[in-house]
Amino acid sequence: MTDQLSLKALHIIMVGEHLRSRLHSEEEPPMIRDRRYHLRMYPCCFVGRDVVDWLIKNGDANSRAGAVQCMDILLENGVIHHVVDDHRFKDEMLFYRFRRDDNTAVKNSDLEVIFKGCDIYYRAKNDDSHLIKSHPCHDFVYRNCFTGCELVDWLKQKNEVPDRTHGVVLGRKLLDQGIIKHVTDEFHFRDENIFYQFMIDKVVNKKMVDALGIVDNKQPGSPRNFRRRNLPPLNTQRSSPVPFAKERPGLDEQFDYERSPDSPVFFPSSGSPRQSPRPVIVREITTRELMDPEGPYVMKNISVKSDAVGFGFVVRGSSPVYVQTVDPNGPGAAAGLKVRMFLKSVNGKDVLYWNHRQVSQEILRGQNIVNLVVMTHFKGVK
Repeated sequence: MTDQLSLKALHIIMVGEHLRSRLHSEEEPPMIRDRRYHLRMYPCCFVGRDVVDWLIKNGDANSRAGAVQCMDILLENGVIHHVVDDHRFKDEMLFYRFRRDDNTAVKNSDLEVIFKGCDIYYRAKNDDSHLIKSHPCHDFVYRNCFTGCELVDWLKQKNEVPDRTHGVVLGRKLLDQGIIKHVTDEFHFRDENIFYQFMIDKVVNKKMVDALGIVDNKQPGSPRNFRRRNLPPLNTQRSSPVPFAKERPGLDEQFDYERSPDSPVFFPSSGSPRQSPRPVIVREITTRELMDPEGPYVMKNISVKSDAVGFGFVVRGSSPVYVQTVDPNGPGAAAGLKVRMFLKSVNGKDVLYWNHRQVSQEILRGQNIVNLVVMTHFKGVK
């Protein structure tokens, strides 16, 4: 089982796939087509200036600068590229192409699952099967969802899988990669009458500038004003100003997390050291249990950005390391990190067999954003 992509990378890929689907569906005139320049044919490409016009016309950007910013994010993250890789994205008569269209996208199993999930979503939305629809349940209506058994039926009908067992395996992979989710995050994928949703719906219902976190405030007659909002490039390197476990005001418990990443020792308000609270893990969990594809644990991506105090959580244990404490007022809790989650990877490095000292040092290694892949127990999964 491979590590998942970061939530930010997954989101950018889904934005790119949504744009690709829309541009391919344009027919008058076709946006993506074979084009000739200086006696050479460039297949399946689009013109930078034309796409900027199209984004503004369709309300995905308020200004040409905002549209260029959107497309440049896709280029930086390998979704599109200049046909001969000579230019960044420009509002000019230059040819660009989606990497999926010329088969130059990075090859790995995670991306294959993500692309397959996006393809399934668009096929299901455009055919007459009505897979994705509203479902009433106990005086509540879940919109744009489907049941597990309906998806397995659809996959078999469309020859995506040979049998129901393979359908469940694919459904679990889609959920592990963040393409689908249970409507209340309580269950892993099952071939049952349980409701799930495609996460790409969150992208479909947003303007492109909003989906990519760009503030593009240019209105007719106003000066150009755009900037990225909470979405630095994937390769941004920024130093962490403070340790990840310093005391945070407002905690109910009177203790301070040790500054050193070497151990999870706590300091009470009096200043004298004492041992950390009793471990939160009732029994020892093995790495084999965590990674069992039929087990109750599922991978989840969590990105935590430190504030002026730190990341707001403490890790403990070894092979695997788990979350011992989460500050309820800190960025860890805000990002969805919870006690008893097990760490599978930190910033793309597999830490399943590391101890908490090694994991702490990796978390503190010069960045104020840490991308975690955690293993969490799904309620109701046996």
